[in-house]
Amino acid sequence: MSARVSVTAIVASFSALLAISAGAALLNDSPSEKAALPCEPGERAATMASAVPQNIALRLPMASGETASHVAETTFDPVPAAAATGTPVSTPIEVAAAGSAAGSNAGATKADLPAPLWANFRDNFIGDDGRVIDDGNGKISHSEGQGYGLLLAAFADDPVTFRRVWNWTVTELLIRDDGLAAWRWEPDADPHITDPNNATDGDILIAWALMEGAARFNEPEYRKAAAEIAAAIYEKTTEESAYGRIILPGVHGFRADDRRDGPVINLSYWVFPAFPALAKAAPQYDWDALRDSGVALMRASRFGKSNLPSDWISLSGEKPRPANGFPPTFAYNAIRVPLYAAWAEAGDRSDLAPYQALWERTQPSTVDVMSGRAVQPLGGPGYAAVAGLVACARQGTPFPASARNSLPDLYYPSALQALSVVAAQEAYSGCR
Repeated sequence: MSARVSVTAIVASFSALLAISAGAALLNDSPSEKAALPCEPGERAATMASAVPQNIALRLPMASGETASHVAETTFDPVPAAAATGTPVSTPIEVAAAGSAAGSNAGATKADLPAPLWANFRDNFIGDDGRVIDDGNGKISHSEGQGYGLLLAAFADDPVTFRRVWNWTVTELLIRDDGLAAWRWEPDADPHITDPNNATDGDILIAWALMEGAARFNEPEYRKAAAEIAAAIYEKTTEESAYGRIILPGVHGFRADDRRDGPVINLSYWVFPAFPALAKAAPQYDWDALRDSGVALMRASRFGKSNLPSDWISLSGEKPRPANGFPPTFAYNAIRVPLYAAWAEAGDRSDLAPYQALWERTQPSTVDVMSGRAVQPLGGPGYAAVAGLVACARQGTPFPASARNSLPDLYYPSALQALSVVAAQEAYSGCR
């Protein structure tokens, strides 16, 4: 208890600095200024300390799966993951395929995570204490990871692991005074919380998972916690815009008052399949308005020759555009946009067309949205599973074999693969 009080006191002191620093620091957001760039997997603390000003309250949420080179430049020579790490991208396993490749929703059922996918995630990325470990980013933890861990534990019907992950999340991340989670926790730092700002996608995932846990494990405590987090999400991280009510990536740092190109959004934070659960948790809020704005922004954010959204988008002008200070790339964040849209059948099938067109030409890759050029492949079955889900949603195409029979060796693609398999079960009769 004393350690938690200490961390809370430190976080409170960071929050007190916000009013002093926010006005000046966030207005300086030119591409050469890295204060507003996300921390990315593969970077070490020392690297970030020298490359990015450590304004604790104003750092952006992490773009999971990215490497340091994505921050430094927008194009580079493709390097397959196996060559870069010296280890295999995936490990073969056997997961039985189920269902046919026919139509959407005909075979809708309760989503259950296949045992091999859950064992891979649980055994490799969840510690005995319940901490979900991002091994692609210096083994840090973050609210996104805790949300994915809770969600997958619920889909796997594993109440013991769910409880363990939830207890760690409460103790280590839910220390803010507004009901949201601090987003970044580093094992070698003192204090462990190195950025007390929230990451709204992490909060949404946690609240959604708590509703799943409440239903599956008959735990009213989880529903109560979900209601409190959902209310804080809507009240603290959403606001009206020309596109309707939008989701801000965090409480601090993204509004028009914070940045010259604000508000800045991240479309992958529209976790469409979570909204029905959030509506049950906190029915006093208009979650349909968030779904509608997400669909509108997907359609308005088709940039350059690629017709794809960038990870970070400015809404300051008449039309959306890639945000200042970020590579104009469709990358590790935005790959979740078609995953969530296909899962929840947000919009219509034509809204998935740019993603399918990309993946018919090339394997999942980071893409310069203006030129349409693929700049680095995202190898392995985790990313292929997202492409497989989109192909199923558009045309009833079965999952590729690698998305069923191989396991990624890193946290982020493992989460994407598991989520894609669950999405196929829940929304479509084929591609399971």
